Amino acid sequence: MKKDPRAIMRYRLLEQWGQIVYRNATGGALTGAAIRIQRVESIPGPRAGALEFLCGGLDAGTLLAALTRNDCAAVAQMCPWDFDGQPQAYLHGRYVRCEAGWGKDLAQTSIRLADVCKKPQSDGRWVAGISETGCTIVPQLCDRTSNFLVSGATGAGKSVALRNMAAQFAQDPENTLVLCDGKMGESLRVVERLPGVVGPCAIEVDEVRAALAWACIEMRRRYAENVKDGRIIVMVDEFQELVADPAIVAMLRKLTAQGRAARVHTVMATQHPTVTAFGDSATRRNLTGKVALKVEDPDASRVAVGGATPRADHLLGCGDSYVIGAGASHRAQGAFVDSSDIARVIEGANGRARWQFAQWPAYEPETIGQDLPDGGSSKAVDWSGMELAAALLSAFEGEGRPAMCQRAAALGANVGDTRGRRLIEVGRDLCEVLRTHGYALAQTV
Repeated sequence: MKKDPRAIMRYRLLEQWGQIVYRNATGGALTGAAIRIQRVESIPGPRAGALEFLCGGLDAGTLLAALTRNDCAAVAQMCPWDFDGQPQAYLHGRYVRCEAGWGKDLAQTSIRLADVCKKPQSDGRWVAGISETGCTIVPQLCDRTSNFLVSGATGAGKSVALRNMAAQFAQDPENTLVLCDGKMGESLRVVERLPGVVGPCAIEVDEVRAALAWACIEMRRRYAENVKDGRIIVMVDEFQELVADPAIVAMLRKLTAQGRAARVHTVMATQHPTVTAFGDSATRRNLTGKVALKVEDPDASRVAVGGATPRADHLLGCGDSYVIGAGASHRAQGAFVDSSDIARVIEGANGRARWQFAQWPAYEPETIGQDLPDGGSSKAVDWSGMELAAALLSAFEGEGRPAMCQRAAALGANVGDTRGRRLIEVGRDLCEVLRTHGYALAQTV
């Protein structure tokens, strides 16, 4: 079998890079004194090449300080290829690690899930992608990583990673999925018809409240009845758009803190990971698993990876990621699924691709186990003037929900299915109140 010429070139470049760093470190060129290096390992990943140096005694700290000085200028100067992005150096276990992105002619940027995974995963596992050593990375929703944070700026591959997760989770009959999307369904609506999904992708605030409330109520029931049943996976994309609502913040905190023993897990995703984006610091601390794609700056990187290193802001985008679990960190190229892959999962569902709820049921805060902050009830909805106007006009004209939603859109208000159903009821109630008190709407010419 012929070797891939691209792989051969990667090894040659890494060997050359390792020799340059070794010669400069042991010869005293980096610090003015010799640094003892016992072993150098080359790792030709799909998106970046890496070197790992095992140093003697306390020399690892000396080497790391020399390599990271002036924003890793020495790492960049010694790299023998035209790298993509910003090289970095950090401590990885006992090793000092250097990374530099391959140029476009050496990088592997596209890995289909179907090419690396021939059968569905189970027990809360999914294939995240291929590591830099060519191994398949399979994280797991388990006791040690009960919840995951997925971070990635625009173009980093966050939505692709979420759809990949959802498509794999849906193939395990043990899994039940709850989907919430704070960006009007841009990421998760395309997978809402997968098998095991409980109801429509929740996008409006009141829909998200109701969906999270169902998960909280189910979690409470499992504890009360001492049963675990199947696995419930709550996936929330762009959660920072939702945490202005105190009830949503309270329910996310409850799910991430208490869900593990009831087999209720949460995957939360954002483009902008900041310390304050979660609405509650306890929620952030409970997201122990991480899938960190390229983010915008060092502050976002610290949240995305859970520490100062590795630097997710130095990743290369398009699926390049760090997958971080209990005591392990891997640089990986994420696997992707497209619309045809999702369609095949739905077609092969054997009747499981049916929602339990056509719309998320209303709830009372008390049913979740404790009082929620104001606005926690799905009945407590704040309507805009444009929404009320559309509802009142449609009720006057005898129209149904679809026509009312079109009216609302024409007035500048986007109304989802669940909110639309409640809004048309509000419009009819308003018309009835007006009639009861002797008032009537009249159309002007």
